[in-house]
Amino acid sequence: MKWLLPVLLAAAAPLAGQSNCNFSILPAAFVFNGSSGTPTPLSATVTIDNGNNVFCTWSPTATASWIHIATLNGNPLIFTTKSQFSFTVDNNTGTTLRQDQITVVVPGNQFTIPIIQFAATCLYTVSQASVQVPVSGSSGSIQVTSGCAWEATSNQTWLTGSLDKANTFSGATSIGNGAVDYTVAPNPCYQSRTATLAVQTGFAGAPTVTFTQAGSNSNLSLSQTSLTTGSTAASGRITINTGAGCAWNAVSDSSWLQVSGITGPGPGSFVYNILANPGPARTGNVTVGPATFTVTQQATPPPPVQLTAIVNGASYAPGAISPGEIVVLGGTNMGPAQGVPYQLSADGKSIPSSLAGVQVTFGSLPAPLLYVSAVQINAIVPYGVTPGAAVPVQVQYQSQTSALSTPVAAASPGIFSQDRSGLGPGAILNQDSSLNSTFSPATAGSVIQIFATGGGATTPAINDGFLAPTSGTLPQIPISQVSVTIGGVPSPQVTYAGDAPGLVAGLTQINAMVPAGVTGMAVPVVVQIGAAQSQSGLTITVR
Repeated sequence: MKWLLPVLLAAAAPLAGQSNCNFSILPAAFVFNGSSGTPTPLSATVTIDNGNNVFCTWSPTATASWIHIATLNGNPLIFTTKSQFSFTVDNNTGTTLRQDQITVVVPGNQFTIPIIQFAATCLYTVSQASVQVPVSGSSGSIQVTSGCAWEATSNQTWLTGSLDKANTFSGATSIGNGAVDYTVAPNPCYQSRTATLAVQTGFAGAPTVTFTQAGSNSNLSLSQTSLTTGSTAASGRITINTGAGCAWNAVSDSSWLQVSGITGPGPGSFVYNILANPGPARTGNVTVGPATFTVTQQATPPPPVQLTAIVNGASYAPGAISPGEIVVLGGTNMGPAQGVPYQLSADGKSIPSSLAGVQVTFGSLPAPLLYVSAVQINAIVPYGVTPGAAVPVQVQYQSQTSALSTPVAAASPGIFSQDRSGLGPGAILNQDSSLNSTFSPATAGSVIQIFATGGGATTPAINDGFLAPTSGTLPQIPISQVSVTIGGVPSPQVTYAGDAPGLVAGLTQINAMVPAGVTGMAVPVVVQIGAAQSQSGLTITVR
């Protein structure tokens, strides 16, 4: 079909002349529609100018059976001057375009007038309905089959198409079968994209070709992909690098991680705001297409532990501590708000040195723990502390620590009271193991059991936190170092001093005889171990 060009020019094209014969034609080509449903042939008139040169004769002829040139009595026309001749074309009732020509013979030469007629029914098909394009772009051709005129139009600037120039109508419209050469630009976005190349005609049902181009996750990146921040509020800006016109949207998955300026298109940024963290560490994400900005916010630091006091667990008296002594630590934020008492080990033989996340050390030695809370800890001084020197006592809870130095003595006795105040009736059993009281007094000559702490090291030694044995050799304090006065009168005999059998090491039991001549409902009791005495104000009832 390349010989059809140019088609339907608006003005006559000059023709090559022979000798002094200069010919021109108007129009230079013809394009007809197909059948209109009537049998009447389509007609047209051609004007040829030979410059009124009577020696330059010319004659039109057509070989196509569907093109009919008017004749004179059945003979071909021969012209010698500027003249017109007419011709007709039959209706094209088919589905394909047809084309031929009228030949004009001049002295020594000839020229042609292209004749094109569209099909009666314009059927349009394309060689493929869809094209998959890589992110890098591509080019190719789409074949179009048609019996009429058509043109190709893209709905996106990144998809361009050009018609087969050898078969176009004035460089913009193609006629009959042809091709569209397309070019797809590289995709600068992470999303895939779609465009259509439409075969534009004046008829319904013209086909389109859909181009789907892949995107690439590498076409979008963030200036920062992760952040670890403290528990306080913070904010910042993240830059989005992507292609011009590429859509994006920033979405947070956490209410405490807020974003603004969250849409594209094209290169841009969003602002993030991190709310203060009132609790444990947390992680949130801002998603921008295939990229993620992850924020890890640290937990609110626990309040500082404050250890402010160390006192005897029986007398509540401050001062030097001794090996194995049950002590009370006072302060703030030292443990859970709700107090937690100890539980024996699985074998029932010891108590723990770590309780509810709380640990207490005397120097480097862990202390068995009887009870922990935010304001009070009951602990047992390890037997390994050295008398005569000061020892740092450290409380650790939730990664917070506090320490207080205290002196260490060989003994620092304190007697437990029945109401746990360190005063009044003592934790003392009569000889029959009944609790001493005004209703159950002791008698002169009987042996009472006094329960205290701060007795110091024992022989044999016992492991920290273990329960004292109930038989065999008991961990004891040398009797020679222990004395008891009841009502100011020395006990005539101390029969036992050491760990209370079956109870945790550090709980001291002293068995002493009630001296004669002592009576009363609130008789003072004092225990002395070495040079150290128990607190005043502890009493016993003697009848």
